[in-house]
Amino acid sequence: MAILEESYKVNEGEVRLTIIIGNAQIGISCVRLNDTILHTGDVSELLIGRGPEISGKTLSIKTSVNDVNPATNRTNVYYALKGGKTDKEYNLEEVASGAGAQVIYRAKFNLEA
Repeated sequence: MAILEESYKVNEGEVRLTIIIGNAQIGISCVRLNDTILHTGDVSELLIGRGPEISGKTLSIKTSVNDVNPATNRTNVYYALKGGKTDKEYNLEEVASGAGAQVIYRAKFNLEA
């Protein structure tokens, strides 16, 4: 399991999230803002909310990646947050235990003013 926990500074604008699963693997993500599910599935430019509305909340993401690429057991997940004080990118990588195995990625972003 790969785990990321970071703070993300918001401002007045809209914060958006993109998640990319790399290495020709497949996966699915569940995105929550505090206890509310915002989206399940592929995530591209997902609107999290405007800075003043989401400041003080926690953005939690669980991504399940299945190792389907016969050329490698390496998996990675790329997270991009945009619209805060600075756009941020994060890349996590984990090796699956074998062909067809699943790797769980968890990311938590504490949204701050």
